[in-house]
Amino acid sequence: MHAKRLAWFWSFLSILALGLGSWLVLHSFNNLDYEWDFAFLKDYIWDPVNQSPGLLLQGLWITLKVSFLSIVWGTLLGLLLGGLMMGREPVSRWFALIFVDVFRNTPVLVQLYVMYFIVGTAIEMTPETAGIVTLSLFCASYVAEIFRGAVLEFEKGQIDAAKAMGLASWQIAYHIAAPQVLRRMLPALVGQFVSLVKDSSLVSVISVADITKSALNIVAVSFKSFETWFVVAILYCIVNTALSSYGRYLERRLRVG
Repeated sequence: MHAKRLAWFWSFLSILALGLGSWLVLHSFNNLDYEWDFAFLKDYIWDPVNQSPGLLLQGLWITLKVSFLSIVWGTLLGLLLGGLMMGREPVSRWFALIFVDVFRNTPVLVQLYVMYFIVGTAIEMTPETAGIVTLSLFCASYVAEIFRGAVLEFEKGQIDAAKAMGLASWQIAYHIAAPQVLRRMLPALVGQFVSLVKDSSLVSVISVADITKSALNIVAVSFKSFETWFVVAILYCIVNTALSSYGRYLERRLRVG
């Protein structure tokens, strides 16, 4: 009975907090002396003249492209770095440790400037490539730590038991170690990927035509910043909600009863 009353208490607090938050938002909108006009954005979502995606959808595609490639390359590189961090070879281990510390402890914006204006100038790197490379390296530093932590939590006794049963090394890695390590990594990985999608908005500072850069161009022409940024926030929210939902789906599939 005590647990049931406590559950009802937290439910009541949640509903109360949600109601107060909704009232505060509505009250703020009502007191804001501003004439809202979202209709002008329809031409920026879909171009009626050319019958093609408008500026916002084009920017959204660039954001998805940059984020997806950064996640893929960052994950692969992060797994490699995580393995090197746990290896016995001192040079590669220290290289991986220094790499992770540098990219985890410096702002992404600074990394973008260095990659594009210094490294990119030397090897003629395009802004989009510089953004993907920077975000991939930044993502890799976090994936490496996530992977290392998940492996260190793995019970080594299971490997000994599998060897005693006569399983090969690849069978142990594929059927025993990989599912458990992935299950431990997944929540942190999804959180990192969601954060990376939001961090991808920083590539607009090096003139990548993502959704944030498109919004800046729209605001410069229309002078309607509130409506533009609200729509941009909704688009980011849709993308990250879909990513988070897929992550929760994978967690349920990998959960062991």
